[in-house]
Amino acid sequence: MQIKVRSLREALGLLGTVVPKKALLPVLINVLLKDGQAIATDLEVAVAVELPDVEGKCLIPYCSVADLLKRVPGAETLTIEQEGGKLNLTWSSGKASYEVPDPEDYPPLPQVSGLPEQTIEQTVDGDDLVRALLSVVDYCSTKEDRPVLNGVALLLSENVQVASADGFRLALKTLPLALPAAEGLGEVIIPAKAVRVLGRLWDKTPRVAPLDSSLVRVITAKKQLELALSSQMLKVSFGAVTLTTMLIQGTPPKYRQLIPEDTPLKVRVFAPDLERAVRRVQAVARKSRGGVRLTWSEDMMTVSSRSDKKSAEAVVAVATEGGDGRVALDVDYLLGYLQGKEGLVEMGVTDTHSPVFFRHGSSPLVLIMPLLVEWEPKSAVVAEAEQVAEQAQDETEAEEKPKRGRKKRD
Repeated sequence: MQIKVRSLREALGLLGTVVPKKALLPVLINVLLKDGQAIATDLEVAVAVELPDVEGKCLIPYCSVADLLKRVPGAETLTIEQEGGKLNLTWSSGKASYEVPDPEDYPPLPQVSGLPEQTIEQTVDGDDLVRALLSVVDYCSTKEDRPVLNGVALLLSENVQVASADGFRLALKTLPLALPAAEGLGEVIIPAKAVRVLGRLWDKTPRVAPLDSSLVRVITAKKQLELALSSQMLKVSFGAVTLTTMLIQGTPPKYRQLIPEDTPLKVRVFAPDLERAVRRVQAVARKSRGGVRLTWSEDMMTVSSRSDKKSAEAVVAVATEGGDGRVALDVDYLLGYLQGKEGLVEMGVTDTHSPVFFRHGSSPLVLIMPLLVEWEPKSAVVAEAEQVAEQAQDETEAEEKPKRGRKKRD
């Protein structure tokens, strides 16, 4: 087959988001060229890019060929031939050859299947959906003990919601997007990895607008996304790209029920001001199990942290509702939420044991579990008593070690 270098190079640039660097199946480090498409998969996520000049079927080693094409002029025509286990590439000023597997060994693309009433096919505003998925994906759990927390839940209704949680944090966002549920299909869980791959592909794929459109219309044109969904599989297509992924099986938590209807204490603060205050006490917080204490009254909040030998605090202006309050949060969770935000953030607190909610503009609603800390510093008498008790325990253990040694020898 013959194909423009520029076209193949652009396709490989998109497929690089899913080609595994190390794979259980060695054939997966290759890209399959077949019937007008370039295809890559890691067995979890599969991506296909349209390449009309592709005829027949062959495998190309992704890393080697992608690196080679960086140094070949884009206007060149590349001739690709596969004979047995050997791939030959030629262009006007050079050639290259590689050992490759049999293209028949490459796994087929998964397909969305099911009865019509149990599947969903719809064209949606991709900008809204993809942006929402990306806004909550960082709240997914990375632990494998609860797979249903390893992805983003898509809650289907007249106003679609996306949600994720890791056991300590929860993020939920409602979209002005109608995606009615199908029979037995009211909610699905999209793997976090698939969401991130979708986000990268969405950013790299150009917007398409009518040829007679002005530049402003091209820039502001909405990107439509064709979605096909079953209980097992999700398929999305936009431009020349199609992404397919297996869904995580299981029932997601009842996210809506975890959101408090209202909180008695509310604090409004400029996000950059609070972020700077938290960063000032960050070093001390990391030495005290990552805890940051937030204490407020009227129009002022004190951000503080303390360890056995150090303490730090900063003050920030706030607007409060409901009276004085206090809560302790993990420094990394708090900074992760505040990072990059401008304008006012609203924090809602029920008590020092209940989840703290955060709202900011069109960002997702976020809940963070508080830390249990000692709010009052220990008195000198208590601290001395604890130190004496620790010393006594150490002495007891030191005395018992020789006895255990003698028992073993006996």
